[in-house]
Amino acid sequence: MPLDEILPNDFRAPREARQAVTRFLSGAGVPQLIDEAQLLASELVTNAVRHAKGPITVRAYVADGFLHLQVCDSSADCVPQRREAGTDDEGGRGIELVEKLSNRWGYRVTEHSKIVWLDLRV
Repeated sequence: MPLDEILPNDFRAPREARQAVTRFLSGAGVPQLIDEAQLLASELVTNAVRHAKGPITVRAYVADGFLHLQVCDSSADCVPQRREAGTDDEGGRGIELVEKLSNRWGYRVTEHSKIVWLDLRV
């Protein structure tokens, strides 16, 4: 059963995303991915909270040897960009983490939304 969770766009969303991902991966029999998937889902959802309005959707499924994770928000005009965060910056490292920890990632824009996706090898 895939994960399809709609989260409110507020400070609770990253925590709720981590909890949903944990439940999903435990049920899917791949608990070894929980730590990385929690971190990456939290980063993508935090970006959505910062840059979008409206609900955030977290989707995940396991297929072809990968965990496929997607975060969808309403900010079709704000695409993910890697920043060079300074050593004292509190933020700005989310996409860098996604690049380093996932096997592949990307995004696609629809008329009214943006979907950021990533794959983790099982």
